[in-house]
Amino acid sequence: MNYKKWMTLGGFVLLIGLGAACGSATPTPAPAATPRGLGSPAPGLEILSANSAHVVGPNRFAFGVIRDGRSVREAQVHLKFYDLTSGVAAATDETDAPFFGDNLGEAGLYVAHTTFDKAGDWGVEATVNETGHAPETQRIAFEVLAQDPSPGSGDDAPRTKNPTLRDVNGDRTKISSALDDDSSLHQISIADAVTNGKPTVILFATPHFCTTRTCGPSHQVVMGLAQNYADKVNFIHVEVYKNFETFEIADALREWKLETEPWLFFVDKHGKIVEKFEGGITAKEIVPAFLKFSGL
Repeated sequence: MNYKKWMTLGGFVLLIGLGAACGSATPTPAPAATPRGLGSPAPGLEILSANSAHVVGPNRFAFGVIRDGRSVREAQVHLKFYDLTSGVAAATDETDAPFFGDNLGEAGLYVAHTTFDKAGDWGVEATVNETGHAPETQRIAFEVLAQDPSPGSGDDAPRTKNPTLRDVNGDRTKISSALDDDSSLHQISIADAVTNGKPTVILFATPHFCTTRTCGPSHQVVMGLAQNYADKVNFIHVEVYKNFETFEIADALREWKLETEPWLFFVDKHGKIVEKFEGGITAKEIVPAFLKFSGL
């Protein structure tokens, strides 16, 4: 996952990338169960973005809240968004960001939904109310792109021929780093799934080598859904690495232009992407979204 930090920019602070887990040739050590994942813990309150990009249109705005290097769980967080494209902060939207962390151990994400109507500089003011601490506010600036760099809502899902169990003579360990048997997620390629008339759920993740320790829990959520709905919906796990010795990035991630992980995509029965989720996912957030998407 490509968490971001900030640098000062006027009244707001500018988000800067801290690196992507799947952008390197070799896996990096997992952090100590917090979204920060790099360097020594910083004192005080931090807001770390879990989004590698924000785009014009509806957005799932996900972030971690860190205090003294540890993930803050179950705080009350309120967001106010500002259009900075004219050089003057113009308030556009405000919303609460509930916490999701039911299967993410000591970590977790706060998630809000908002819409950006133009490309350029934007800002968010996050007010955090945490038990035992006075309310604190952080201002963060970020860029909104005119186009999504990876396939997005309304796009046709790329017809990717990712390897399945048939391609590796049934040896699951060649195409998945999951410790648990996830053979059910490697029965069909994306190319075949998005053209067989069923909705499709696609998870791009490396359960064993994930630097933020969110791929494994995300994988478990998808496995749980597959156990209950595999007769009506295609479920696919695409491993981030094509080789666990060289750690070369899988062709599927390059085709989908994904530079972070994990990613979850919902694709309808016509092969069009309906929704996408970047970063750690939880059953609390995903199950209701899945039931709505699939019509089950």
